[in-house]
Amino acid sequence: MNTFEEFQTLAAKVPLALRNDRDRIKFPVSGLQEETGKIGGLLAKAFASGRFSLTLEQRTELQDRFADILWYVALLSREAGIGMQAVATHCIAQLQVRKRKLDPDRR
Repeated sequence: MNTFEEFQTLAAKVPLALRNDRDRIKFPVSGLQEETGKIGGLLAKAFASGRFSLTLEQRTELQDRFADILWYVALLSREAGIGMQAVATHCIAQLQVRKRKLDPDRR
């Protein structure tokens, strides 16, 4: 099983065009913006009937978009000196805090 750290090491093998600091930040930030826009469009189509329903093709495309987003996050977190496992651990801690704050009747 691969770990987030192994994924981040592999993901960090970026194109040679991203040699300077500005491009190593600008590229993944732009990519995140583009991918989230694509997800918004895809989900809008899935809700077009009034019910949320994804086709197999839409599910595959959504998985592709999520994979690209994960890659961009790996690039940015590496540039910031933050390991992906640390991000995941932090996310879990945040979710636990949020869960305690939720009204049990609204879950």
